[in-house]
Amino acid sequence: MSCIVYQTDKKTGVKYAYESVSYWDKEKQQPRSKRKYIGRVDPNTGEIIPKAEKGVPSDIDSAEQHGELKKLYEEMKIKDKRILELENELKNERMKARKAEEILERIISLARAGIENV
Repeated sequence: MSCIVYQTDKKTGVKYAYESVSYWDKEKQQPRSKRKYIGRVDPNTGEIIPKAEKGVPSDIDSAEQHGELKKLYEEMKIKDKRILELENELKNERMKARKAEEILERIISLARAGIENV
């Protein structure tokens, strides 16, 4: 006899589905069961998400990762654009600071020349 058994991971809260098959153990003279992992249970729909083949992600995992990667890429583009804007602002502020320093040096040199002539 086989049935589906659900088990929840206490640490993560993820619910897993297993196929449980009962059989008679002749040596111990009592029933036993074997479990085979089927997959995760979707918390929203309650559907079983089949396990992925080794080295191949499931369709849902791939879709989630694709969506997350797309979101991260868009965020990165926005941040890169902002960095360029800030670099340009910094460049402009440095140019203003250099001009201000040049003007200050001229004022100081004129003031020294005026004091020496007095």
